[in-house]
Amino acid sequence: MNLTNEQVIDKLEQKIDKQSEQIADVNNTLKEVVDTLKIQSEKIARIDTTVQKQSEKIARIDTTVQKQSEQITRIDTTVQIQQQSIQYIPNLVEKMGRIEGILEKQQDDIKRIPDLSEKVGELKNWRQIALVVIGGFITISVGVVTWWLRGFLNL
Repeated sequence: MNLTNEQVIDKLEQKIDKQSEQIADVNNTLKEVVDTLKIQSEKIARIDTTVQKQSEKIARIDTTVQKQSEQITRIDTTVQIQQQSIQYIPNLVEKMGRIEGILEKQQDDIKRIPDLSEKVGELKNWRQIALVVIGGFITISVGVVTWWLRGFLNL
């Protein structure tokens, strides 16, 4: 099989054409890969942006949770203070009951004030009567003593 130069050149040209086609196919495949990589790169950039936004949201949520945690701590403190205050309520209720009892007794006394003032007014009259009675008793006593002394001295 001796081939002529022309045949060898034809075969080489055919090989070159095949390899050119293969290179063209590889180039097309590479372009497709590059295009795919560009699309994937854009998708990754969008995903990265989304991740950053989500990270910022998470940071805001974390800040909100911390603030709410502080509020809950303040509420817990307030509840503890109120629970301590509630412990004193039975004592206060008992004291209020005693005070109400005292006030009721005093109300009875206060209601009697007009009667007492009327009696005090009457006592002024009684004083005058008592002075007259005492004065009469003294007069009678002096008279009896005098009569007794006369009778004793005349014996």
